[in-house]
Amino acid sequence: MPNTDVRSRLATAIDTLDDVQRQRLLDWAGSINRNVAEARAPGSSIGPLAEILHITHESSGGGHASYRLAVSADLLNPHGVLHGGAVYTMIDYSMGGATMAVLAPDEVCATIEIKTSYLASVRGGTLTCDTEIIKHGRKVVFLESKVRDDGAKLVATASGSFAVIKQGE
Repeated sequence: MPNTDVRSRLATAIDTLDDVQRQRLLDWAGSINRNVAEARAPGSSIGPLAEILHITHESSGGGHASYRLAVSADLLNPHGVLHGGAVYTMIDYSMGGATMAVLAPDEVCATIEIKTSYLASVRGGTLTCDTEIIKHGRKVVFLESKVRDDGAKLVATASGSFAVIKQGE
């Protein structure tokens, strides 16, 4: 049975938002429940952490996903180099996006592990993470990602595994 108090408070809150904020809320709803039809479009918000790190969803489907990270001064470490955690987080989003694109409607995924190799420093520009599923098992999905800069230079690679979880388990 739906909690009418929560629904009422949500409706009141939505009424106070402008259209840009409503779209962001809809984008986030699509991130936490993929049954929210057509909530997100490529390049839209995939959640608060992604917004902080300037990560956007470019495409996903058929065991592949592509995400981008716009490098900005607030993501650089004290040495003026992009923090590895921002790259790792983009890889995690990309692997999750590739996995979610092939799961059944009653399944979700969770990161088991990701191994990242950083091959070159990054000080600016935009990074693109392309991920492919290597093996889709019943309980575990194995993936590989490649991160490239604006000039198509390979700056990081990663391999990872994601658990496949039936909703409600």
